[in-house]
This record gives sequence, C-alpha cells and structure tokens, in this order.
Amino acid sequence: MEMIRLGQITFASFLLLTSPVFGQDSAVFAPLDLSSAGERDLLVERQALMARLVARVPSGEEEPPSEAAAQLYLDLAELHLAQMLRREAAGLLSVIAVEDLSPEAQRRHWTLQMVLDLLSERDELSAVLSRSIGWEQGQALRTAAFARLDRHAEAARLLPFAIQTLDALSPAIRAAILPDLLEAALFAEAWPEAKVLATRFADHAELRDSPAYRFLLAHAAELSGDLLSAFDGYMRAAEGRDAHAQRARLALVLLGRRTETLSLAEAVETLKAARWAWSGDEVATEVAQYLADYSVEHGDTRAALWALDLLLTEATDPDEAEALRDRARDVLEAFYEAGATGEIALGTYLEDHAVISLRWRFLDGFAERAAVLPQTLLDTGMTALAAREFRTLRDVEEASGEFGQSIPDRAMLLQLSLGEAHALLAGGQAGAAVDVLIPLSARHGGDGDVERLLVEALSQAGRSDELADLRVRGLDFDLQRRRATTLYENAKWAPAHEALLELWDSYPGQFGFSDASRLIRAAHEVGNTDTVSRVATAFPSLSDLPGWSELAVTLKDSRTTPTELDTKLMRSSIENADRVLNAVTEITDSMNRE
Repeated sequence: MEMIRLGQITFASFLLLTSPVFGQDSAVFAPLDLSSAGERDLLVERQALMARLVARVPSGEEEPPSEAAAQLYLDLAELHLAQMLRREAAGLLSVIAVEDLSPEAQRRHWTLQMVLDLLSERDELSAVLSRSIGWEQGQALRTAAFARLDRHAEAARLLPFAIQTLDALSPAIRAAILPDLLEAALFAEAWPEAKVLATRFADHAELRDSPAYRFLLAHAAELSGDLLSAFDGYMRAAEGRDAHAQRARLALVLLGRRTETLSLAEAVETLKAARWAWSGDEVATEVAQYLADYSVEHGDTRAALWALDLLLTEATDPDEAEALRDRARDVLEAFYEAGATGEIALGTYLEDHAVISLRWRFLDGFAERAAVLPQTLLDTGMTALAAREFRTLRDVEEASGEFGQSIPDRAMLLQLSLGEAHALLAGGQAGAAVDVLIPLSARHGGDGDVERLLVEALSQAGRSDELADLRVRGLDFDLQRRRATTLYENAKWAPAHEALLELWDSYPGQFGFSDASRLIRAAHEVGNTDTVSRVATAFPSLSDLPGWSELAVTLKDSRTTPTELDTKLMRSSIENADRVLNAVTEITDSMNRE
C-alpha cells in the first residue's frame, strides 16, 4: 500500500511539473510511420520491397548494402517491426553498415533500433530508457518500459503523454503495450487514464476478453475493495495460457490467504499445480518464491526444495545464491530430523529422501544432515538398508571433494564409515565390516572406536589369524580383554597368552579371576611355567578348581618336557578344569557386566 500511495502522490503532483523536453527529436530521432505500416498487408508490401531490393543488390554480393539498398532494408525493418515481428526486424537492421549511411538514414536506423530495445526483455530496459529521453513519438513505449521495470512513479508521470502518442504506433505494438500501460495506471490509481486505456482494449481482437484484460480488471476491483468481483475476474483470467493467466493464479492464492478463505495447504497445492503452467520469466520466479515460502511454512519439503532449486538456477548475485543454499540446508535439516523423530512415516521418509538426494546430495553439508536417516534405519533393525545408505552418503561426501564443490569433512567420513560397519555387524555381515574397517584403521590408527569395531568384526568373522596379528595401541581394558578372549576361544594359545599378559600388565587392578583362569590355560598350552607360577601366586584361589593341582605340579616340575604334558591323565585334568573354568568365567563375566 505504501508503494501505491507513493504512486498516487507522484501522479497528483504531475500538474506541478513541466512537460518533458522533446528538443532532441529533430537532432537524434527520426519520425517513423509505424501506424501506417501496421495497417498495410504484410505479404504484399514485403514482396514489393523484396523485388526492389533484389533489383538493386547484385547476385552474390557480400559487401554491406549501398545507401539506396539500405533504405529498402530500413523500409522492410519498419514494416516487420510494425507487425511486432521483432526478430525479423532486428535481422534486417543488423545487415546495414550504419557508418556508411546518410545522417537522416542513421537517425532512422537509430530510432527503429530504439523501438526494438524498448520492446525488449526487462533486464535490458534501464540503459535503453536513458538513451530515449526526449523522444516524443516514443512516450507510450517509454511508459510501458517503466511499468515493466516496476518504476511506477515515472510511468505515472508519463501516462497522459503515453495516451496522446498511442496512435503513432501500429495496432500490433499498441496491443503489446496496452496491458503495461493499464497496469501502470491502476498502480498509480490514475482512474481517468485507466478508463481510457481499458476502452482501447476493445480495439484489438487479441486483447478483447483476454487473460491480460480480465486480470487487470480484477486487479482494479481488488484495489477498490470489491473482492468478489476481483475473485471472479481472477478465476476467468486464470483459464488462459499466458503470463497474465499465471499472474491471475498467483493473485487468487494471495487473495485467498489475505482473506483467510484459502488454507495454507490449499495454497501450496494450488501453487504446485500452477508452477507447470508457465515458466521462464519473472512471473514464474514470483510463483516459485511464494511456493518456497508457503511450502516451508507448511512442511512440504519436496515442493520447497523444488522452488529453491529454481530460484537458485536463476540467481545471479553470489550473496543471493548463498542465502538460497542456506535456506535449503535449513529445509533439509528440518526434514531429516522430522524423519528421525518419527514425525514422517518411514516409507514416505525413504521415498522423499530418494528424490531429494538426486538434486541436493552435493550441497555442502548434505551428508551431515542426511546421516540421521541410516541411523534411523539401523535403530529400526533395517541393517542392510542402513549399511547401504551409510556407504552412499560416504561416497557422496568423498565425491563432493573430487568435483571441487566443497572440502570433504574427514570427521563426517569417519562417522559414516563407522556407521556402515556397525550396520554390517548388526546384520551378521562381519566379513564385510572387516573390509570397511581395515583401511579405516590404516588411516585412523589409534582411534578407539575404529579398533574396537575392528576387534569385534574380526572376532565375529572368526578371522583369528588377523586378530592375532593386529597391533592395537592405547586400547582400553574392555577392548584389550575382548581381543584376548577371542584369541583364547579360538585356541590361538601363543597370541592369547601374550594378549592376556599385556592385559594384566596394563590393567592389573581390573585383571580378574576369569582372566587369570584363561591365562593359566593358555600358559599350559604353550608350556610357560613362569606364567603359571606368577598367576598361581597372585590368584591362590585357582587351586580350588578340580584338576589344577595336577596341572600345577606338572607345570612346576621343570624337568617335565612339553611332550610329557600331553599324557592322557594330564589332558583329562586340563579338560576337567576347563569345564569348570568356563562356568566360573561365565559367572564372573556376568557379574562384571552388571
């Protein structure tokens, strides 16, 4: 409303202003006969001019046309321009060597080019308007250009002159700019001028009952407070297929939201349907902006990201593009968190993720936000799918660095690899988990999480040889104990004996009865009497186990050779003791866990 008031004030002060200076017309611009050219039969006139041109231009000539031929090219350009065949007119003007023309022909060329430029796209208009100051015959074109640039104050000031000079233009050009002029009048609430312009629509078959006419009348009704007529007009305009029809669809949504007759969900669905009806200009961009806003508010992630993607492809300012990427990151974070907390059904969560990741997977920070998805799958027992998603996100994070889009987050890569290994282990794929963890261990040697998982994976996979060769550093008690126990259970007596001794030396206060029992057995199997003596002294209660007296006596007898330990009696004693040891170990380990 503030802009409308500004336009109103500007228009009201028009009478205090002097008329624009048109003194440049004779010096710079040439008078055009666009109105007359637009009334002629295009095909007949074109054929006659082409015949004269062919007679003057020798066959095969490649040089720029002569003065006389250039005049014919200018006539052809003016004829095509009057019919709004802009591309053809531009091509005809481009073949003329302007510097070789007479001053009069140069002014005509300049003026025809000015008409083309003032009818061009929005991005090219500002510079053209500064060059066209003082052109009396082109005031309607200049006013329409100001309106397309949303420079409504300038457009409002020029409206009376635009109406006066409309008839100097051809019918096709008048039809092209009348919607812009009427919109400028409505914005400035210049009702007399708006009424005059609206009546001119009836002179053109292409404008009569057109979406542009219906939209502008509806817009006028909305400005005057007649919302029912506005709604009806927008509905009729929205049935069309041009930019004004798309504007009518957007206006229906905005009017519905303003009057609270359209819910947020309905607004989103309407804009989602409308986005396919028109594309490629500022109207489509405005629809995308509102779709992004409403979809974010409504929680429609896919629609919001679609709109942000469109806006991002059209953004030319780096700061604007980065702001859009930040907004996309916020949308992604909200989506993945909602899925992780169960606000989104798992099936929908997975389906939306599959679509979203196709476009946004290489956005900096995507893997960090999406990592909650495979963890959610793992928590629900979908181990194979969780492992696949962890691996996919890891590949995406690595690829983003290879493509130069961002610097891979090494901590995130480690987290995703560990997640994959966890999922594989949970799914009984210990061998595959080992394949993930071995290269990870080489890159992150000494990392407790990596080594703990690697010990667990090697243990579950039964790869005791690799477990025996594994040189772990700085492990906590549980991890060292797990490795030693696995070696013991797989009858790798020498590495088990070494691992248990290391455990005892590193954590003497936590080395318990069950650990000592395993160490005794491992020492017996390798024939190490020193270890037996040390353990028996530190854990005298071991002597209460059946069979251990014979074992201790035998092992303490330094004259006994390793082969003599393999007698039937001794083997019976060891097996008997081992059965008891297993029971004691189970009880002790259970108590330790509690």
